[in-house]
Amino acid sequence: MMAGGLAVNRILFGLHYLVRPQAAGPTWIGRSARSPGTQVMVRSQAVRDVALGGGALLALARGDALDTRVWVAGHALADATDLAVTWAARRRLPGRGAKLALGVAGASTAVAVA
Repeated sequence: MMAGGLAVNRILFGLHYLVRPQAAGPTWIGRSARSPGTQVMVRSQAVRDVALGGGALLALARGDALDTRVWVAGHALADATDLAVTWAARRRLPGRGAKLALGVAGASTAVAVA
C-alpha cells in the first residue's frame, strides 16, 4: 500500500516538474529555476521520478515482491540523495523552499525505507 502511494506521488510530482520546471523555484531552488539550463536539469530529474514511480507500479501490478523492493530501493536512494544535496546547499537556497524540500525528501526517504 505505501509503495503504491509513494509511486503514484512520485509520478505526479515528476509530471508536474516535467510540464512546469519553473515550479521548482518557489518550492525548492529559487530564481535559478527560471533559467533554461536549470529547467533542463529539473525536467531530467522529473523524468527520473516518473520512471521510478512507473517501474514500482508495474512491479506491484505484477505482484513481484522482489522487483517492487528493488524499485522502492531506487526511490529511497533518489530521495536520500535529494535530501543530502539540498542539506548541503541549504544556506544558498531560499529558506522556505529548502525547508519544504528537506521535509519532502526526508519523508519520502522514510516511507521508501519502511
